[in-house]
Amino acid sequence: MRGPAQSSIPAPAPPARLADLLLRVTILLFAAGLARALYTRAGTSLGSIALLEWGVPHARILLMEQLAAGLVFAAALSLWIRPTALALLVIAALVFTEACAGVRAGGFPFSDYTPYAHALRYLTPLALIPLISSAPWLGSAGVRCRTSGWILRIGLATVFAIHGYEAWMLHPQFIDFIIGSGRTLGGLDISEAAASSILKVIAIVDLIVAALVLLHTSPALLAWLGFWGLVTALSRPVSLGFASYPEVLLRASHVLAPVAVGLLVRAARTETAAIAASPAPPGRDGPAGANPVV
Repeated sequence: MRGPAQSSIPAPAPPARLADLLLRVTILLFAAGLARALYTRAGTSLGSIALLEWGVPHARILLMEQLAAGLVFAAALSLWIRPTALALLVIAALVFTEACAGVRAGGFPFSDYTPYAHALRYLTPLALIPLISSAPWLGSAGVRCRTSGWILRIGLATVFAIHGYEAWMLHPQFIDFIIGSGRTLGGLDISEAAASSILKVIAIVDLIVAALVLLHTSPALLAWLGFWGLVTALSRPVSLGFASYPEVLLRASHVLAPVAVGLLVRAARTETAAIAASPAPPGRDGPAGANPVV
């Protein structure tokens, strides 16, 4: 006789459910920041290419940018109603395309590394797919958690590594952030030479944690990643003014992805422990510790 039908989606552990919700929040915050930026002042690299290389009128470019931002925001909202892999793939594809367009459009320091600097922006939607998809090939709940966690860890390592490299090469905008933040927060008059020295130290730390996050996921390391992601995100409105707050929303994954990684690691361990503690299915290997009867 056949046993009762089982759901095609493995039941997630509580930490996995929290990670799922956290990633949805992250994507929604990013989409809100993108929409706010494009509906107010900012343009896109794709828009610059369309204007300068294809001769598309500015008004049409603005309309297309706003429609794209609306599509991303609608897809992010749909994750709270009926989450689908298609919505996540649409978000990831649009963000990745814009990141690649930044290489071609240029016009800002280190533009060639934009796809790496923005890695978490398009990998975060992909990391949510194993947690919401019903595809059986994605494996057990534990495998799904590990897959999602590794996608985020690769994104974190990529972002910290490229930012570390940019800091080591004295990215002019990073120097401005240090000088502006010092003046705003403490009335400090930080010289460019001092800011450059601080940036060198930051570069070394970023490169070290980029390597460490691929090796292990200690709570202290993840806490540092989230804390530093928050500091660097807030440096934009602190040094440039509150009007640049959409830049914080665009970097929501830098702050929340480390938290999600910690939850996913806990969920995977819980799943592994539950499988190890469960008895062998009857009729397959017999009672635990017994040899099968041939």
